[in-house]
Amino acid sequence: MISLLHEARSVGPAMHALIIGVGGYPYLPGGERADPRHRLAFDGMGQLTSPPRSALAFARRLIDGGTSIGNLPLGTVDLLMSCAAGDTVPHRPDPAPREATIDNIRDAFEGWLERCAADPDNAAVLYFCGHGLQSDAQLLLAADFNRHGATPFAQAIDFDETRLALQQRGPRTQVFVIDACRTDCFDLRPAGVQPLASPDLFAYGVCENELTLRMPAFSEAWGRRDDVSHLTGALLRALDGQAATTDESGRWVVSMAGIRRSIDLLLMEEMNVASLHRGVEANNLGDAVICVLDRAPSARLTVSFRPAEPDLPVSLTCTPLHPDDLPAVDCGRARYVPRDARGPAADEWRMTVRAGIYTLRAKSAAADVSRPHSVYPPHSRADFQESPCLPD
Repeated sequence: MISLLHEARSVGPAMHALIIGVGGYPYLPGGERADPRHRLAFDGMGQLTSPPRSALAFARRLIDGGTSIGNLPLGTVDLLMSCAAGDTVPHRPDPAPREATIDNIRDAFEGWLERCAADPDNAAVLYFCGHGLQSDAQLLLAADFNRHGATPFAQAIDFDETRLALQQRGPRTQVFVIDACRTDCFDLRPAGVQPLASPDLFAYGVCENELTLRMPAFSEAWGRRDDVSHLTGALLRALDGQAATTDESGRWVVSMAGIRRSIDLLLMEEMNVASLHRGVEANNLGDAVICVLDRAPSARLTVSFRPAEPDLPVSLTCTPLHPDDLPAVDCGRARYVPRDARGPAADEWRMTVRAGIYTLRAKSAAADVSRPHSVYPPHSRADFQESPCLPD
């Protein structure tokens, strides 16, 4: 009998996740079964350390972190994980997850789809991290990819066809996270690639809420060695509240649309870059709530004050206004920002606060300006221009 990483008995709809992390590829360069006669012409197509850690971190976030799409309980989490030879991933589950070979993935997918489709109000989560390619569809590579040199793509998965099939067969709420490269392989004309489920050309879609996250076509996905990948790291921060907004009841929630809006900025922070050549391909249909936070999340706040007389000292106060339980804020000291293409020189404060509404007041001998400001994660800015004090 197959052992799931998490299984909870519940009455009614629930969330079911299938999580796949492929770092060990025995038939690719560096693998213990690699055949030099079957070498493929893809730079960097070898062993990986990030996918097993990323998949495990995402699985634990679902189990321990309270993520619950549409307020549903967590029903099952099935984890498949392959590690490169000698890669000692810390805190591996016991018993060890099944290897992410194409046969094991197909068996796990069949069981997961059956659980997901048992109730139309269930929520389905499909996560993959590992090697990927891009032809006329995105291809996801199982651990035994390239096992047979004559048909290397027999262990690849057509994700786009799989996604279309799930939109017809699965529950009304679905989340897809594909943390894989989309390297161009059009010239190879890969043969033998099959989806995990085939769509019906004439069937209607039943999915009403969907979030799909993946890198843009013909781009690469990145991660730090022996650590969680950048995209998964950004997603985990989003689920922790950095994609949160308030709903009509005033609760702080992370929704599908909130993740779509925030994921590029969070990815830039994970990668420590100022911009992305192309943003994450983030599509959402509907706007189901992913999780409800028990309090306002943290958020970064940058306040700039541009005085007409830059030599005068300026102070800043940040007074909590709403909600009532916001803690006091120490604004710290300003740093001087010289004139640049964005505008004249300014004093700038950077701080981390709880999300909410604050009264910001910048004051110098020549100016006193204040206004309320709403602070939302992951990053809010407030710019002040000088407003000279009027004589008494």
